Formats: sequence, structure tokens, C-alpha cells
Amino acid sequence: MAVEQRQKVFLVIVAAGSGDRFRRSTPGQQTRFSQLPKQYCPIGDHPVLFHTLMAFEDISLDGLTVVLHPQDQHWEQQQAVPIKHHIAVTRGGDQRHDSVRNGILSLGAAANDWVLVHDAARPCVSQQEINDLITTCRQQQQGGLLVRPLTDTIKCSTNGQQVKRTMNREHLYAALTPQMFRCGELIKALTVFEAGTVTDEASAIEAQGQQPLMVKGSRHNIKITEFEDLALAESILRQQGRII
Repeated sequence: MAVEQRQKVFLVIVAAGSGDRFRRSTPGQQTRFSQLPKQYCPIGDHPVLFHTLMAFEDISLDGLTVVLHPQDQHWEQQQAVPIKHHIAVTRGGDQRHDSVRNGILSLGAAANDWVLVHDAARPCVSQQEINDLITTCRQQQQGGLLVRPLTDTIKCSTNGQQVKRTMNREHLYAALTPQMFRCGELIKALTVFEAGTVTDEASAIEAQGQQPLMVKGSRHNIKITEFEDLALAESILRQQGRII
């Protein structure tokens, strides 16, 4: 138990995406949004990334870095985030796995330390979810992720126009973030995976033959993907008391 107490917990916020799908979904009249990456679009008085960072205000962390797009021109223009943690900034790579690896390497963490990886576009994650994930992974000494059981009927289509078959959703879960793994094992997994097979950190770990833990997340932990998601996120944040 004494050894476990020395294992630190770090956070990497991935904000290096270009948000092409979000811009394609932006109504034509909303020109001020169409020029912004989704992580900088406003929800209430602050951008999405502000709310995402504030979700970790009361989480015990040993370091935090935000991974930005190499050509990001918006971070320096943002209002300071009144969070107790020091926010470091790292430049991302060509793909998500490059950005996550850059973020972890910038932390100066030991291989046995833990890292939480969270999408900047998930501002509604709750403190309870985050702490449940941290507690579960540390108690079981195994990496894991937040998930949500699928409740919709899932259709499979190969051409996007006709249904090929209906999937059995009984054993299907939506992967959420944060996801939490040992720094060393995640760096290794993100380095040696087969290109094109990794869609999140857990899938990189799975490719190494491991089975990440699943911790129940909230249906409110949405990812902002399209323009209409901003209004939904604002509603959730108001319900959580994080926007007045």
C-alpha cells in the first residue's frame, strides 16, 4: 500500500483536433463558430475547453498538460482558467495517438505513474465519474475507462444507405473519457500499435493483449461533435450548477 501512495496521477487534455465534422455541421449564419475549433466555441460566457478544465478543479493531480494543435492560434487569446492546477501546454502531432504520446512524455512522469487522458470536447464530465475511475484503477492496479451501455438499437450498414443487419447491443458499450492507464504501458502501446487500428487509448492497450477495466460513466458525459451539441452541453452544465 505504501508503494501505491507514491504513484502519481497526471492529466492530459487532448485539444489538438481540427473539428472538421463540427464545422461542416455549423449553420451557415453562424460564421463566428465556423472559424473556431469546437474546443474554443463558447458555452455561456466561456469556451468549451474552459469548462473541460474546470471539471478537474477538485481532482487531486500531480500535473496537467493541454495538448494543442501545432497551428493553434486561439489558446493564448483565451481568458485565464481559474483552476488550482498549473496548466502546461504541449503541441500535438499528426494524429491523436501522436498527440497523446507527446502529452505524456511532456509530464516527466515515471513509467509506473498513472495518466488520465480526456477529450477537450467533453466538458460535462462529472467529478464523481473521474473519481470513480481513479479509485477503481488504483484499487485494482489496472488501467480502465469510463463507458456507457448502448441503449439505442444499433444498425450496421456498409454503404450508409441500407441496413445490412441489426447488432445485438447486449454486450456493446460506448467508450467515454477520461481513460486511465500507466504512463509507461500507454506510451508503449501508442508506439507499437498497427496504424489505423487505434481509435482511443483503450484500443491501443487492447492491441497489446490487455483487457481494460470498464467503469460506468454518465449519459451526460457527451462529446461535442456537431454544432447542436453545444446547446445540449450548456443545458447539462446548467443542471450541474456549473453555469448560472
